[in-house]
Amino acid sequence: MPGNNKSKINFNEPIPELIERLKREHRNFESKLDEVDNIINRNNDVPSGTRIISNMNKSIIHHAVEEEARLMRVIMRNARDESSESIKIMQEHNWVLNFFKDTLVSIEQNATSSHVESPKEREYKQAKNELNEFITNLRSHFMEEEQIVFPLALRANFR
Repeated sequence: MPGNNKSKINFNEPIPELIERLKREHRNFESKLDEVDNIINRNNDVPSGTRIISNMNKSIIHHAVEEEARLMRVIMRNARDESSESIKIMQEHNWVLNFFKDTLVSIEQNATSSHVESPKEREYKQAKNELNEFITNLRSHFMEEEQIVFPLALRANFR
């Protein structure tokens, strides 16, 4: 976002506005995920898809930190007894972090071309499968946040 300092969390942004911004960020991430989906599945270009996902790293991590710092704070303060599903959904951020730290690094090192024989070809297919799984899981995660976490944070904010 132009003008925003992406490294800091704005604790003054009202929760309803924060949620609307987070939803817009979900749409932007989903657009990038659609692009990666097309690149790796239609064009069979895992390295290009990997680069796009890699470029999303910082913004996705910042987004997750904001959700945890702002939304879970209000949920735990005002709706703790309803928080178990939201906590589980926020814990999914761990696999996102692990994907960027471990899986993506491995994909970048191993999936250089689909035109090489045997072991490299297997690694390429595995990389493609891992990227597809990440895309599917992240889309599902966004949906869960919007259906469970965001509404609870809004209700908790007005208690």
